[in-house]
Amino acid sequence: MAPVDGVRFGVLGPLLVTHGQRTVRIPAGQPRQVLVLLLLHAGRTVGVDHLMSILWEGDPPASARKAVQVHVSQLRRALKDLPGVSLEWSRQGYRLDVPEGSLDLQLFRAATDPDEALSHWRGPALAELTTNTQLAHQLEEERLAAIERRVEKAIEQGRHLEVTGELTRYVADHPTRERLRGALMVALHRGGRRADALRTYDEGRRLLAEELGLDPGQELRDLHAAILRGDIPAVPRELPKAPDPFVGRRAEIELVTSSAEPVIAVHGPGGQGKSALATAAAHAMAGRYPDGQLYADLHGATPGRAPLDPAEVVRRFLRALGTPPLAVPTDPAEAAALYRSALARRRVLVLLDNAVDAAQVGPLLPGGPGSTVLITSRRMLATVGALHVRLGPLPEEDALRLLGDDGPAAKQVAKACDHLPLALTIAAARLRSRPDWTTATLAGRLADQRHRLDELRFDDLGVRSSFQLGFEGLGEPSTRAFTLLCCLNVPTVGEPAARALLGQDDVHRALDPLVDAKLVEPCGPDRYRVHDLLRLFGAERVGDEKQEALGRALTHYRETLTAAVKKLRPHAYGALTNSATQQDIDEPLRWLTDEAENLLAAARSTVDDPALAGHGLAIAHMLYPHLFKQDRVADLVELGRVADRAARTVGTSAAVQTALLVQSAANRRVGRFETARAQLEEVLRARADDPFGQGRALAGIGTIQRELGELDEAAATLEQALKLTIAHGPAGAQRVPLSALAQVHQVAGRYEQALRAANESLRHAREHGDAAGTAYALASQGQALFKLGRLDEAARALDECIELCRATGEHNDEWQALLCRAEVRLAAGSTEAAARDAERCLAITGARGDRYGEGVAHLVLARTGGKTHADRAAELLGTPGLRRDNLLDSLIG
Repeated sequence: MAPVDGVRFGVLGPLLVTHGQRTVRIPAGQPRQVLVLLLLHAGRTVGVDHLMSILWEGDPPASARKAVQVHVSQLRRALKDLPGVSLEWSRQGYRLDVPEGSLDLQLFRAATDPDEALSHWRGPALAELTTNTQLAHQLEEERLAAIERRVEKAIEQGRHLEVTGELTRYVADHPTRERLRGALMVALHRGGRRADALRTYDEGRRLLAEELGLDPGQELRDLHAAILRGDIPAVPRELPKAPDPFVGRRAEIELVTSSAEPVIAVHGPGGQGKSALATAAAHAMAGRYPDGQLYADLHGATPGRAPLDPAEVVRRFLRALGTPPLAVPTDPAEAAALYRSALARRRVLVLLDNAVDAAQVGPLLPGGPGSTVLITSRRMLATVGALHVRLGPLPEEDALRLLGDDGPAAKQVAKACDHLPLALTIAAARLRSRPDWTTATLAGRLADQRHRLDELRFDDLGVRSSFQLGFEGLGEPSTRAFTLLCCLNVPTVGEPAARALLGQDDVHRALDPLVDAKLVEPCGPDRYRVHDLLRLFGAERVGDEKQEALGRALTHYRETLTAAVKKLRPHAYGALTNSATQQDIDEPLRWLTDEAENLLAAARSTVDDPALAGHGLAIAHMLYPHLFKQDRVADLVELGRVADRAARTVGTSAAVQTALLVQSAANRRVGRFETARAQLEEVLRARADDPFGQGRALAGIGTIQRELGELDEAAATLEQALKLTIAHGPAGAQRVPLSALAQVHQVAGRYEQALRAANESLRHAREHGDAAGTAYALASQGQALFKLGRLDEAARALDECIELCRATGEHNDEWQALLCRAEVRLAAGSTEAAARDAERCLAITGARGDRYGEGVAHLVLARTGGKTHADRAAELLGTPGLRRDNLLDSLIG
C-alpha cells in the first residue's frame, strides 16, 4: 500500500522519516528515541511513565517528565507539515497517528508474502534505541520468522539449492533456532546431501544438550526420523497416477490448462473419460501450484456407494494441509470456513472427481483467487460458477489410437463402442489380455448387439469388467484373500490383522499376487490398502465365510487393543504391573497411534450387524481415552455416534451404558458439559447394583462439576466416589478419584488438602506401575506444592511428571506440566528457564491448534518480559466461546 502523499516512516533499520524526496530532520538523541517508541505504538496511546522507564533504563531523574515534554514539542515542530500525521496528548499519555501504509513495521507485519515482508528491512531494527534491547530483540524474532517462511517457501518450490548457503549462515548465527535448522536439513536432503542433513541435526542436538540441557523439539526429531526413512514432510501431492496411455482430447486439455477460471467443471455421460482427462490436465497444471494438490473421489457415480459427505472431505483436506487435529472443527460450516481460509493463503490445485451435484462441491470451493478446482460429474453443475467443459465421444482418429490399430476391424470395434473412451479402453484391455485374439475377433464378438454390453460392460458395469481382467487367473488363495480384504472396510490392513482375517500365518503367498495384479496396493512395511471401487468389486464376490473372517479380524483388533490399554492405563483394568519398562509403554502407544484410524473404521463397520456390533462397541470403549488425550476431537465425536449405534444394535442395558460413557467423553471434550453430566448420571442410575461402576461414574461427574466451577458439589461427589472405589474396586483404583479430588481442592484454594489427595494418588499409582497415573498425580502434587511455596519440591515433582508425559506420549499433559513448572521457576527467580518452559508449551499447543493453551503460554511469556506476548495472550484468551480450564487458570492467575 502506497503511503499518503509520500510520507514514510522507518524503524526497521536506522530511523527514517521522509516526505516525497525530502528527508525530515529529527533532532538527535532522545527525541529520536521518543519518536521510535511512539512509532512502535502508532495509533495507540503511550504512557509517559513507560517512555521514561525506557529512555532512562528504569531509573528516570526528577527532571525526566519535563524532558519528555520538551522532546515531544521538538517532534511536533519536525512533523507538523507532514499530511496525515498528528501527535496528541491526553491524560493517559501521547499518541502518534500516521497515514496508513506509511510505517515500514506495519507493512512488514501486514505482508502475506515473506519476500515482500523482508523487503521493508534496511538493517538492525530500532538502531537509535540503545537503552532497551528487548524491543529490538522482539522485532528481530519477527524478522527471523519471516526469513524462516521465505526459505521454507523456496524449498517447497524446489529452490532448495538457492537457499542452502544462506540457511547455513543463518544456522551458524542462530544455532538454537530449530525451525531454521530444520529448513536447512530439508534443503540439504533434497539437494542429495542426506549425510550433511543428518550431521546438521546431530550438531544441533549436541549444542542444545551442552548449552541448555535440552533435547531437540518433537518437530525436529520427527524431521530427523523422516530423513532417516527418506520421507521428509512435504506439501500434499495427492493426484492419482496420470492415465497411461492418454490419447486425444487436445482441444479440451488446452481449454482446461489455459483457463484462468478458479473453477473448471468437466461433465458428460458415463464412459466419456472425464476422470482421465481431468487427471491428465491436473498433472500438466501441477507445477503452477507450489502449495500442493488435493484429490478426492466424491463417489457420485460409484455403484453401491453413497456419495461422500463434503464435511468428511473438508476435514481430510484440512489435515492434508497441515491443520492440527485439535484445530479441525466438528461443525461442518466452521470446518468449511477454515478450509477456505487455508486455501486463501496458498496456491493449491484441487481435483474433485465424480461429483453428484452442486451441493456436494459447494463447501469444497475456495473463497478467492489463487487456487484452482477441477470437478468431474455426469450432470452439468449449472449452479456452480465455473468454466463448463462437456465431453462427447472421441473422434475416430483418437479412438483408433486408443485401440492401437487403424485397420478396418479396429474401425468396426470403435463404431461398436460408440467411440466412448471407457468402452474403447476396456476393448483395448481385452485385446491385450488375449494374445490369441485379433482385432477382427473382438469386432466379430461386438457385432452381435444382444451380447455387446456383456462384452464391454461399460459405464459402471465397465468398471466391473476392467477389474475382472485382473481378478481372473489368480489362484484360489489369492482370490479368497482379495474378497475377504475387501470386506474388512478399514483404510489399511497390517500383516497381523491380515493373518487374523485369513486365518493363516503365511499371508504373503496369497497377497503378493494381488500386489502384482494391482488389486492391492502396499502402503508401508507389511501394510496394504484396497481402493474403494476395487473393494466394492471384491465384496460382491465373497463366499460364505465372510462373517467368520470378519469376526476373527475384529477379535484381533479387540484383543490387541485390550493388551495395549492395559499397559497404558493399568488403573482402569485393575492390572498390577510393578515392573513396567519404557518398552511396555512405547510399543502399545506406537501400535495404538498407527491403528487408531483403522480401529475407528472397524468399529464403524459393525454398527448394524447384531453378530459384530459387540466388537465395535468394545473397541469404541477402549479407544476413546486415546482419542481424548490426543485431541482428535472430530474422530472422538464420530466414535460417540458409532458407540451409540452399536449399542442400539446390541440392545442390552450394559451396551447402552458403555455407549453413554463414550458419548459423555466426546461431549465433555467439546465443552458440552451439561450433556456429558446427564449421560453419566444416566449411567449412575443404571448401575444401582454395581457399587464400583457407580464410583467410576461419580468420578467422571465430579470432574465435570469441577470444570463447571461447582467446587463444593464436586468435592462431595468425589468423596463418595472414593468411598465406593475403596470398598468395591480393585487395589489401586482409588488413584483416579483421588487425583480428581486433588484438582478440585487446588481450584478451591485448599492446597494442603490438594497435596494430601495427590500424595495418596501418587502412592497407589507407583505401587501398581501405572505410568500415566503417576504423571497425573505428580502434576497435582507439583501444583499444590507450588501454591504452598515449597518451590524446590514442586520443581522436582514437575520434572518427573514432564519426563513421564514425554515417555507416554501424553503431550496434552506435558504442556500443562510445563506451564506449571514455568510458574515455579518464575517464582524462584529463574526467568530464562521459565521462558524455555513456556516456549516449549507454546510449541506443543501451537502445533495442536489449542488457542487456550497458546494463550496461557503467551501469558507466562509476557511475565518473562515482552509486550507482544501480552497482546497475543489477550487476543487468544479473548476468543469468543473459548473453552477455559479453571485448574490452569487458578495456577497462573
